[in-house]
Amino acid sequence: MAIRIKLLGDPAIFDGDGVSQTVRGYQAWALLARVVLAQTPLDRRSLAAELFPETVDPLGSLRWCLASLRKALNCSDCLSGDPIEANFPDDVEVDVVRLHRDEFEIGQAGRLLGGIEPRCSSEFSSWLLVERERIAGLVEARTRQETMRAISVEDYDRAIRLAELGVRSDAFNEGAHVLLVKSLALAGRYDAALAHVEATERVFLAELGEKPSPALRSAARRTISSPPGGISPEAFVNSLMQSGLAALSAGAADAGIDCLRRAVNDAEGVKDRHLQARAMLELGTALVHSVRGYDDEGAILLRQSTELARQSGSASIAAAGFRELGYVEALAGRRPAAAAYLSEAVSLAVDDDGLAGIHGVIGFNLVDWGHVGEGLEHFAVSLDHARTAGNRRREIWSLGLGAWGLLAADRLGEADAWLETCLVLSEEQRWIAFRPWPVALLGESRLRQRRDPAALRGELEVAFAMACQLADPCWEAAVARAMALTYAAADDLSLAMDWLAEARRRCARDTDAYAALQVEILASQVDISIRQDKPELADAIAREWLSLAARTHMNAHVARAAGFIGRQQYEMADVSREG
Repeated sequence: MAIRIKLLGDPAIFDGDGVSQTVRGYQAWALLARVVLAQTPLDRRSLAAELFPETVDPLGSLRWCLASLRKALNCSDCLSGDPIEANFPDDVEVDVVRLHRDEFEIGQAGRLLGGIEPRCSSEFSSWLLVERERIAGLVEARTRQETMRAISVEDYDRAIRLAELGVRSDAFNEGAHVLLVKSLALAGRYDAALAHVEATERVFLAELGEKPSPALRSAARRTISSPPGGISPEAFVNSLMQSGLAALSAGAADAGIDCLRRAVNDAEGVKDRHLQARAMLELGTALVHSVRGYDDEGAILLRQSTELARQSGSASIAAAGFRELGYVEALAGRRPAAAAYLSEAVSLAVDDDGLAGIHGVIGFNLVDWGHVGEGLEHFAVSLDHARTAGNRRREIWSLGLGAWGLLAADRLGEADAWLETCLVLSEEQRWIAFRPWPVALLGESRLRQRRDPAALRGELEVAFAMACQLADPCWEAAVARAMALTYAAADDLSLAMDWLAEARRRCARDTDAYAALQVEILASQVDISIRQDKPELADAIAREWLSLAARTHMNAHVARAAGFIGRQQYEMADVSREG
C-alpha cells in the first residue's frame, strides 16, 4: 500500500498500513507544502528566510524540518539537495498533486493545510493565500464537474452528496445551491428540493439582505406539458424548439425559455436520445446566454446533452455542448475545467462553424489565464473558420473578445482595427445588444493612445444607457470601468472611483459574472487609491484583487497584486523603523 501525504485539510502522512506518522511543528507542514507546490525547485537560503524569519539559525531549522519529514516518509533520499527537490518514490501519493485525476475522490479535499497558520514571513503568507485560493478554485470546479457528470449519467445519489459538499464549502455560492436543488429534483425528491430553496432564501435574506436569484427556485420546478392531437411527439418537440429559438431571436427571452423547457420535457417522453440531446443543448445554451443568473442550470442541461449526444452518435451536438460548458467555466474563471471541456469539443467538432465557436472560447479562456499570445492565435483561427462558414455572429464575437486580448498584449493599433470592424459588422447584422462591449474597449484603447478623455465620454454614455436597457451587468460594468478610466486620465480621481464602485456593483449583481472583468476593476481601484494617497484602502482592495485573481487562475494579475502587497508591507515597515 502506498505512503500517502495529505495536505488538503488537516495535514498528515500515512504509512503503507494507513498509520499516521508524527510530524512536529507547523513549519514542517508549511515546508512540505511549499516544496510540493513549487513550480521550480527552491534554494535553501530563500526557503529558510521565508519559513523561519525570526529564528537565529534559519538554515539549521530548515535542516531539522527536512529530517523530520524524511523520517515520517521513511525516505532518506527525498527532500534533498540545494535547491531542494521532492524526489518522492513512486509509491508516495500526494493528494494535492492528484487533485485533477479522475480517480481522486473530490469529497476528501479540504482547505490547503487545514486550519494551520504557520508563523512565517509575509512572503510565505502571500504565497499561502494565493495557493489556498487557487486550490479552492480547483476543488470547486472539480466538485461542480463531478456533480454534473453524476447528473448526466443519472447517478443522483452521488450528485446529491457532491452538491452538498459544494454547499458546505461555500454557503453563499448560489451556483452550488442550484446544483443541489436540481439534483434533488431530478432524484424525485421534490419536497426536499423545495424545502432547500426556502431555507436558502431565508438564510440569504437574513445574512446578505436579499434573496437568491429566481434561478434557484427554477431549479426545483416540474415542467408539465402535453402535445396537441394529430401530430407525432417528435414533430411537436421540433416545433417547440423552433418557436423557442424564434422567440429568443426576437428578444422575448421568457417566452423562448418556456418553449424550450416544454421541448425538453416532451423530448424525454419520446425516448429519442438525439432529440433529447438537441433539446437540452438549445435550452442549456439559451439559459447561459439569454437569461442572467441561470448559468448553473444551463450547465447541468448542457452536461446531460453531451452524454446523450455521445450515446446517440451526435458528434456536432456533443461538440457544441462541450463548447458552451467551456464558456461557462471560462467566464467564472475555472480555467483548467474550461480547458478540459474545450479539448473534448475540438475532438468532436465536424465543421468550420463548430470550430469557429470552439477556438473563440479557447482564446477567451487562454487570454484571461495569462497565455495571451496563445489565446490570440486561437482567436485568429476562430476568425478564419467563421469567415469560411459565413457566420458573421461568430466573427463579431471573436473580434470583440479577441480585442480584449490585443489590449492585454498592448497591441493597440490592431485592437482598434478589430473593434472598428466588430462595430461595423454588429450594425450590419443588427446585433445591437453586443455593441456596448466593443465601445468600452475602443474607449480604453484610445485613452491609452492619449486621446482626449472628455471627447470619448459621449459614445461611452450612449453605450452605458444601452447596456442598462439590456439589463446586462457585464456590459454595464465594462462601460462603467471605461468611463472611470476617462476620469482618471483627467485626474478627476474621486469621480473615477465612483464609476469603478458602480462597475464593481453591477458586475457582481448576478451569479454568472465575468470574473476577469471583476479582477480588472479591482486592479483599477487599487491604482487610483494609490494616486489618491489612500494606502490602507489600496491594501484592502489589493487583498481582494489577489484572492480573486488566484481563485480564477489569472496569473499575471496574481503576480501584480502580490508584488503590490509586498511593496506596501516593505514601505510600511520602513516607515515604522524611521518612526
